[in-house]
Amino acid sequence: MYIIHTKDASEALPYIQEGRVVAFPTGTSYGLAADALQGHALQRLCNLKKRPQEKTFTIFLDPSLYDKYLDMREDEKRFLVRYASTALTLLVQPKESLMHAAQDGLIGLRVIDHSMMAQLAELAHVPLTATSANISGEEACYDAACIEKSFPGRVGTTYDLSLAAILDGGTLRPGLVSTIAKLENGKVKIIRQGALVLHSDTAGS
Repeated sequence: MYIIHTKDASEALPYIQEGRVVAFPTGTSYGLAADALQGHALQRLCNLKKRPQEKTFTIFLDPSLYDKYLDMREDEKRFLVRYASTALTLLVQPKESLMHAAQDGLIGLRVIDHSMMAQLAELAHVPLTATSANISGEEACYDAACIEKSFPGRVGTTYDLSLAAILDGGTLRPGLVSTIAKLENGKVKIIRQGALVLHSDTAGS
Protein backbone atom coordinates (compact mmCIF):
# COMPACT_ATOMS: atom_id res chain seq x y z
CA MET A 1 0.00 0.00 0.00
CA TYR A 2 1.35 3.41 -0.93
CA ILE A 3 2.02 5.93 1.81
CA ILE A 4 -0.47 8.79 1.88
CA HIS A 5 1.01 12.28 2.23
CA THR A 6 -1.26 14.90 3.73
CA LYS A 7 -1.19 18.13 5.70
CA ASP A 8 -4.71 17.45 7.01
CA ALA A 9 -4.87 15.42 10.23
CA SER A 10 -8.45 14.38 9.45
CA GLU A 11 -7.17 12.39 6.44
CA ALA A 12 -4.74 10.50 8.67
CA LEU A 13 -7.32 9.83 11.39
CA PRO A 14 -9.02 6.77 9.79
CA TYR A 15 -5.68 4.94 9.73
CA ILE A 16 -5.18 5.57 13.44
CA GLN A 17 -8.67 4.21 14.12
CA GLU A 18 -7.89 1.09 12.05
CA GLY A 19 -4.83 0.36 14.18
CA ARG A 20 -2.33 1.56 11.57
CA VAL A 21 0.71 3.79 12.05
CA VAL A 22 0.99 7.44 10.97
CA ALA A 23 4.11 9.61 10.90
CA PHE A 24 3.70 13.13 12.26
CA PRO A 25 5.90 16.17 13.04
CA THR A 26 6.90 17.26 16.52
CA GLY A 27 8.92 20.24 17.63
CA THR A 28 12.08 18.11 17.40
CA SER A 29 11.83 15.31 14.80
CA TYR A 30 9.10 13.20 13.18
CA GLY A 31 7.30 10.65 15.32
CA LEU A 32 5.11 7.60 14.77
CA ALA A 33 1.56 7.64 16.09
CA ALA A 34 -0.57 4.58 16.80
CA ASP A 35 -3.55 4.16 19.10
CA ALA A 36 -1.95 3.27 22.43
CA LEU A 37 -5.15 1.50 23.54
CA GLN A 38 -5.07 -0.99 20.66
CA GLY A 39 -2.76 -3.92 21.35
CA HIS A 40 -2.50 -4.90 17.69
CA ALA A 41 -1.54 -1.32 16.80
CA LEU A 42 1.32 -1.41 19.29
CA GLN A 43 2.41 -4.79 17.92
CA ARG A 44 2.38 -3.38 14.40
CA LEU A 45 4.47 -0.41 15.56
CA CYS A 46 7.03 -2.69 17.22
CA ASN A 47 7.32 -4.72 14.03
CA LEU A 48 7.59 -1.59 11.89
CA LYS A 49 10.39 -0.12 14.01
CA LYS A 50 12.05 -3.53 14.63
CA ARG A 51 11.85 -2.61 18.30
CA PRO A 52 12.20 -5.07 21.20
CA GLN A 53 8.82 -6.00 22.64
CA GLU A 54 9.87 -5.19 26.20
CA LYS A 55 10.56 -1.53 25.39
CA THR A 56 7.63 0.78 26.06
CA PHE A 57 6.48 3.81 24.08
CA THR A 58 6.03 7.41 25.13
CA ILE A 59 2.56 8.80 24.47
CA PHE A 60 0.86 12.10 23.74
CA LEU A 61 -2.79 13.05 24.03
CA ASP A 62 -5.05 16.05 24.06
CA PRO A 63 -4.73 17.78 27.46
CA SER A 64 -8.50 17.48 27.95
CA LEU A 65 -7.92 13.72 28.37
CA TYR A 66 -5.21 13.89 31.01
CA ASP A 67 -7.56 13.13 33.91
CA LYS A 68 -9.16 10.24 32.03
CA TYR A 69 -5.95 8.34 31.32
CA LEU A 70 -3.36 9.64 33.80
CA ASP A 71 -3.09 9.82 37.60
CA MET A 72 -1.14 13.05 37.84
CA ARG A 73 -0.37 14.99 40.96
CA GLU A 74 -1.09 18.70 41.16
CA ASP A 75 2.60 19.61 40.96
CA GLU A 76 2.91 17.60 37.75
CA LYS A 77 -0.09 19.39 36.25
CA ARG A 78 1.41 22.78 37.15
CA PHE A 79 4.73 21.73 35.65
CA LEU A 80 3.05 20.78 32.37
CA VAL A 81 1.29 24.14 32.23
CA ARG A 82 4.60 25.89 32.89
CA TYR A 83 6.32 23.99 30.08
CA ALA A 84 3.45 23.79 27.59
CA SER A 85 4.47 23.63 23.91
CA THR A 86 8.04 22.58 24.71
CA ALA A 87 10.15 19.52 23.90
CA LEU A 88 9.40 17.82 27.21
CA THR A 89 8.55 14.24 28.10
CA LEU A 90 7.37 13.96 31.71
CA LEU A 91 7.22 10.59 33.45
CA VAL A 92 3.83 10.25 35.14
CA GLN A 93 1.58 7.50 36.50
CA PRO A 94 -1.00 6.13 34.06
CA LYS A 95 -4.42 4.83 34.94
CA GLU A 96 -5.22 1.15 34.46
CA SER A 97 -6.21 1.59 30.80
CA LEU A 98 -2.62 2.63 29.95
CA MET A 99 -0.72 0.54 32.46
CA HIS A 100 0.27 -1.92 29.70
CA ALA A 101 2.39 0.88 28.20
CA ALA A 102 4.10 1.73 31.49
CA GLN A 103 7.52 0.80 32.78
CA ASP A 104 8.06 0.61 36.54
CA GLY A 105 4.59 2.10 36.95
CA LEU A 106 5.33 5.24 34.90
CA ILE A 107 4.67 6.34 31.34
CA GLY A 108 6.39 9.03 29.30
CA LEU A 109 3.97 11.85 28.46
CA ARG A 110 5.27 13.85 25.48
CA VAL A 111 4.18 17.48 25.56
CA ILE A 112 2.54 18.61 22.31
CA ASP A 113 4.81 21.15 20.60
CA HIS A 114 3.67 21.21 16.96
CA SER A 115 0.34 22.34 15.50
CA MET A 116 -0.16 19.15 13.43
CA MET A 117 0.60 17.05 16.49
CA ALA A 118 -2.08 18.99 18.37
CA GLN A 119 -4.62 18.51 15.57
CA LEU A 120 -4.01 14.76 15.44
CA ALA A 121 -4.36 14.43 19.21
CA GLU A 122 -7.59 16.42 19.27
CA LEU A 123 -9.17 14.45 16.43
CA ALA A 124 -8.06 11.00 17.60
CA HIS A 125 -9.23 11.67 21.17
CA VAL A 126 -7.22 8.72 22.49
CA PRO A 127 -3.65 8.35 23.76
CA LEU A 128 -1.23 8.06 20.83
CA THR A 129 2.34 6.81 20.71
CA ALA A 130 5.06 9.43 20.30
CA THR A 131 8.06 7.25 19.42
CA SER A 132 10.56 8.63 16.92
CA ALA A 133 10.06 7.86 13.21
CA ASN A 134 13.05 5.61 12.65
CA ILE A 135 14.11 2.00 12.76
CA SER A 136 15.17 1.25 16.33
CA GLY A 137 18.76 2.40 16.85
CA GLU A 138 18.93 4.51 13.68
CA GLU A 139 18.94 8.29 13.26
CA ALA A 140 15.75 10.33 13.61
CA CYS A 141 13.94 11.66 10.53
CA TYR A 142 13.35 15.35 9.85
CA ASP A 143 11.49 15.14 6.52
CA ALA A 144 9.13 12.90 4.56
CA ALA A 145 11.85 11.58 2.25
CA CYS A 146 13.76 10.13 5.21
CA ILE A 147 10.59 8.49 6.53
CA GLU A 148 9.82 6.87 3.17
CA LYS A 149 13.37 5.57 2.93
CA SER A 150 13.20 4.16 6.44
CA PHE A 151 9.77 2.57 6.00
CA PRO A 152 9.29 1.38 2.41
CA GLY A 153 5.87 -0.07 1.68
CA ARG A 154 5.30 -3.80 2.05
CA VAL A 155 2.50 -4.78 -0.30
CA GLY A 156 0.67 -8.09 -0.42
CA THR A 157 1.09 -9.21 3.17
CA THR A 158 -1.86 -10.49 5.15
CA TYR A 159 -0.74 -8.31 8.06
CA ASP A 160 0.03 -4.88 6.62
CA LEU A 161 3.36 -3.74 8.04
CA SER A 162 3.61 -0.63 5.88
CA LEU A 163 3.41 2.90 7.20
CA ALA A 164 -0.13 4.13 6.49
CA ALA A 165 0.36 7.89 6.15
CA ILE A 166 2.69 10.82 6.66
CA LEU A 167 1.24 13.94 8.20
CA ASP A 168 3.65 16.18 6.34
CA GLY A 169 4.91 19.19 8.27
CA GLY A 170 7.72 19.86 5.81
CA THR A 171 11.40 19.78 6.69
CA LEU A 172 12.08 20.16 10.40
CA ARG A 173 15.19 21.74 11.80
CA PRO A 174 17.53 18.97 12.96
CA GLY A 175 18.18 19.26 16.65
CA LEU A 176 18.08 17.57 19.99
CA VAL A 177 15.57 15.05 21.27
CA SER A 178 12.96 15.89 23.89
CA THR A 179 14.08 16.27 27.48
CA ILE A 180 12.84 13.46 29.75
CA ALA A 181 12.18 14.34 33.38
CA LYS A 182 10.13 13.42 36.42
CA LEU A 183 9.23 15.22 39.61
CA GLU A 184 10.40 13.83 42.94
CA ASN A 185 9.94 15.52 46.30
CA GLY A 186 9.34 18.90 44.71
CA LYS A 187 12.46 18.71 42.54
CA VAL A 188 13.06 17.99 38.87
CA LYS A 189 14.96 14.79 38.16
CA ILE A 190 16.41 14.88 34.66
CA ILE A 191 16.44 11.46 33.01
CA ARG A 192 17.69 12.70 29.63
CA GLN A 193 18.73 16.25 28.83
CA GLY A 194 17.47 17.33 25.43
CA ALA A 195 16.20 20.39 23.59
CA LEU A 196 14.45 21.80 26.67
CA VAL A 197 17.01 22.93 29.22
CA LEU A 198 15.92 22.01 32.73
CA HIS A 199 17.81 22.16 35.98
CA SER A 200 17.62 19.77 38.89
CA ASP A 201 16.06 22.30 41.21
CA THR A 202 12.61 22.91 42.63
CA ALA A 203 9.80 22.19 40.20
CA GLY A 204 8.17 25.54 40.81
CA SER A 205 4.60 26.34 41.68
